[in-house]
Amino acid sequence: MSQTISIPIDVSDTRSNFGKWGWSVVTIEGLMLWIAAGVQVHGLNIMVPVLSEYFDIPKTTLLFWATPASWGSVVAAYVLAKVVEWKGAKFTIIFSLIACALCFGLIGTWNSVAAFVVLFSGVCFFGSGYAYIAGMALIANWFPKKKSLALGWVTMGQTMSTALFVPMLAAFFGFFGVQYGFWAVSAIMVVLLILVMSFVVDTPEERGCTPDNVPMTAAEIAQSREEQENYVVPFSSLQLLGMRDVWLIALGSGGIYVVLVGVLSQLVPRLMALGYSLQTAILFLSIAAFIGVPGAYIWGWLGQKVSTRTSLIIYSLWWLVAVMLNMFEFNTFTLYASLGMIGLSFGGATNLTTSIVAEKFPRAAFITAFGVIQPIQSIIRCCAFAILAFGLTYLGGYTGAYALLAGVAVLNALLFWATDPTPVA
Repeated sequence: MSQTISIPIDVSDTRSNFGKWGWSVVTIEGLMLWIAAGVQVHGLNIMVPVLSEYFDIPKTTLLFWATPASWGSVVAAYVLAKVVEWKGAKFTIIFSLIACALCFGLIGTWNSVAAFVVLFSGVCFFGSGYAYIAGMALIANWFPKKKSLALGWVTMGQTMSTALFVPMLAAFFGFFGVQYGFWAVSAIMVVLLILVMSFVVDTPEERGCTPDNVPMTAAEIAQSREEQENYVVPFSSLQLLGMRDVWLIALGSGGIYVVLVGVLSQLVPRLMALGYSLQTAILFLSIAAFIGVPGAYIWGWLGQKVSTRTSLIIYSLWWLVAVMLNMFEFNTFTLYASLGMIGLSFGGATNLTTSIVAEKFPRAAFITAFGVIQPIQSIIRCCAFAILAFGLTYLGGYTGAYALLAGVAVLNALLFWATDPTPVA
């Protein structure tokens, strides 16, 4: 029996020496995150008012139905993870890009609420599929030891989407009109499709490269490829649900997003409540988003340097301080400090909550575990608005709502502290 190949790398190595093919995977996944975050989340800021006027459908109706439609991403986490297991990450990305491009393009064509719900559900389902499910599996395959660092670069794309996607979509609507403006975004997905088909393979060994771009002989690369192709995941989805650490990671990751979504969704109204104009509040949000671009790399670097679990504890406590600074009306300095801390946090959530799964499970088993953890995380994340509403209504407004978010941040730190980081064999 041949000896199992181990990847000879210092896990705290923070050099971004991914090699040209590794960098191509990082760049393409960053672009996929950029467009996926835009079509699923940020684009609604302009899609809803534009579609409301174009189709004469009330904005409140579209917003109401956008929420259940967005649950398509929750379903996708499990279903498309199984497709990745069956056919591989590249196949799932290609299939999902085609389907998402069609769904998004047709949103500006079919004039009914039912069509919007079906098509936007498809956008969320397949957008999550190519960027957040199969795309993350691709990163785990290529960078089993340097996943935090690679995701630090990748999540810059997601962070830039906050500031750049809405202006781009508005320009498309202005230049091409509503119907063809949607198809213009779909055309970008087609370009990504071509890039994926041309440059992406499921594992580095298929390209003759090595995981994390570490030195290996041709024989070792061939053996490593054979091991990945013949690997049989030693646990089922039900067995994963019986693992303590799966629940700790899923609940803690969901809690991370409760704080993130809770703060970001109310940042502009909170600033206006402090006396700032709408234009100034939006400007502050945009500045915070741009601060998040280098912040994405910083959290990836930290995760690589001190371990993902430790970084998640630090990240949770970082959010605790940011929320507390934003809770009370202290002074201009504390406001700017909180905005800076919030901005730096933008890219950390996707990076670290994905990395800890890749750190806990072997790269060939990552997608199986991720397909179980991600839906639980998404369900917890959806509680953010209920927590905010309770605090705003019954606990004295923003102070009470932010106090609840601060409590969630503390709970997140405790959940990750209780998580055993020892990799599953």
